[in-house]
Amino acid sequence: MRFSSSLLFSALLFSALLLAGCSALPSSSLSPEPGFTLSLIHINDTHSQFDASPASVKDAAGKPIYTYIGGHPRLLTQAQQLRQQAAQDNVPALFLHGGDAFKGSAYFELFEQRINIDVLNRMNIDAMALGNHEFDIGLSKLADFVDKVNFPVLAANVDTSAEPLLVNSQNLQPYSLFVLDNNQLKPLASVEAAAGRELVAVFGLALEDMRAIAPDTGAVIFNSEVQSAQQTVDALTAKGVKHIIALTHLGNQRDLALAGAVNGIDAIVGGHSHSLLGDFRHWYLGNQRPYAELVVNPDGKAKTCVVQAGQFAQALGQAEIKFDATGALLSCAGQNTLLAGTDYFRSALRSESSRMAAAEQTATERYITGLPRTAIVAEDTALRSVLNSTYLPAVQQAYGAVISSTDSEVPHVRLPGSGGSDNHGSVLAGHIADAMLHYVNQIAVQNLMKRPVQLALIGAGNIRAPLAAGEVREGNIRLEVLPFDTPLSVLSISGAELRALLTDIISQSVVTGAHTGKFPYVAGIRYVAKQTGPTAAGLTTLDIKQDGRWQAVEPQQRYSLVTTSYLADGNDGWQLLQQLQADQSDRLDIILRQQQVALYPVKRVTAKKDSSGQQSFTTQYHNVAALPCKTDGVDCKVAAQAFIEYLRTNPDLWQQQREPTVTLLK
Repeated sequence: MRFSSSLLFSALLFSALLLAGCSALPSSSLSPEPGFTLSLIHINDTHSQFDASPASVKDAAGKPIYTYIGGHPRLLTQAQQLRQQAAQDNVPALFLHGGDAFKGSAYFELFEQRINIDVLNRMNIDAMALGNHEFDIGLSKLADFVDKVNFPVLAANVDTSAEPLLVNSQNLQPYSLFVLDNNQLKPLASVEAAAGRELVAVFGLALEDMRAIAPDTGAVIFNSEVQSAQQTVDALTAKGVKHIIALTHLGNQRDLALAGAVNGIDAIVGGHSHSLLGDFRHWYLGNQRPYAELVVNPDGKAKTCVVQAGQFAQALGQAEIKFDATGALLSCAGQNTLLAGTDYFRSALRSESSRMAAAEQTATERYITGLPRTAIVAEDTALRSVLNSTYLPAVQQAYGAVISSTDSEVPHVRLPGSGGSDNHGSVLAGHIADAMLHYVNQIAVQNLMKRPVQLALIGAGNIRAPLAAGEVREGNIRLEVLPFDTPLSVLSISGAELRALLTDIISQSVVTGAHTGKFPYVAGIRYVAKQTGPTAAGLTTLDIKQDGRWQAVEPQQRYSLVTTSYLADGNDGWQLLQQLQADQSDRLDIILRQQQVALYPVKRVTAKKDSSGQQSFTTQYHNVAALPCKTDGVDCKVAAQAFIEYLRTNPDLWQQQREPTVTLLK
């Protein structure tokens, strides 16, 4: 199925939020005899986090206990247990992945799509949405993943007919059908093959603005999310399918808007915004929108259940959906469950000397078991063995030399105030911005560039992982924290343009349920932003440090900034930077050739619309067609290298108090 058009989501989101309901339909609409119950087990944004993640939880006295959560072996155990329980209860179940399996760990940097094929094929997944990070390592490797996984990858709004690397990928489908057979759901090739048995359809949606987010989409067309969804639902309904699930990688904000704009979707299982729906403040993970939120459809009658399950394989969601005999949604309820282990420490270093003694361990496990939305889950031994024997030795070898250490965790949150953070947000992001600013101003770079830089900007999504307490190695930075090929870009901007850029990005980020990877962290400047409405924020303070003191940014003054080339191109909502370079640019991109700094001057950055109306951005250089990032001897992970060198010269960085440069007031 191939559709085209574009859509503005802001109005839809506003109406969807106004119509959002609670987790069950009004009692007056309930039928005494539901005709069908479905269990949806789901994950999203796993980002190749195969091992458990460091985490902390509040004990009964409100003090932190340090532990590890999640990981794919625990996901597999929990998913299998939920499937088995559903089967015992005579409830059919589907296990769905909301996209973004790629990128985010040392495992992925070394083994790319191959490890995801291996691990995900062991997990009995029924379907997966096509995420934006699935495009990160090129279309040929995406095609290899799609063709070799044992579950369909879904995207009803994607047209691959003009892209030779994906056009023959039979496993990239608009939707999948599942037939009820002995009270279990089994894949089915067509509606006709159902022979009158109950059917569930799961269709996928990818980001309609994928071209402005993903680095390599080739000739793939991404059509309107809403119009593609409605046309898919209408086509399935016309064939007699009564139960329809959308598996999306759009973000919670756009899922809510989708539910308020499309008739006939029973549930939306989402991804992209890393939304751990529910209250997880006891795990220092914040309190987000409710799980299993119901949104009224445009017809004013039916509702759609919206769910999402966080990030990094840390939690697993389960929603139980009940229908009447006509296929109408009766209720939707469930929760995300954080997957805890049994290793508990009193120190953030998680050293053996700080491990809890037997008596305290028993009491702690009892306490953890009693926490809401939490389960102690054992790792699947077979999958753990595969990771340990096949992949872990190479990962451990790749981490390299120790460059620093920290006595406590250095967390990273995308939006200030989320994930248990204060209104200054991510300290890690601030240090990385400091490192970028320091790097471009060092003598070796300035001898080539001859252009002092006053400020640094980085998007929260450029940073993929926090730093655990303990030794910090090169691999922690290059393989986990900053794994992307991220050349640095230096360009000029006026004070007025800088204010407009920050205001726009922050306004996009504060919308409830928004994808917040675009949120800006800074160095060399400081700002205070205040949310002024559901979709708007304004800067009350914007200062720049000059001669050791803070001064107001002057609207007409031109400043030199450093950011990543990805953001300098205008991606991920930073389009104002592209617009400033549409006709000409003074930008310099920095990569490393044979470990030496090399500069590439940019002529302009162009925006191009495809046949669906979606934009992509192309950098035109003066002396090359494109940066040679895949060439031997070339290193484009310059942001990572800048941070590594910064830590080498400042190994005690984590013991120093950094002055906040970002403040977000609600």
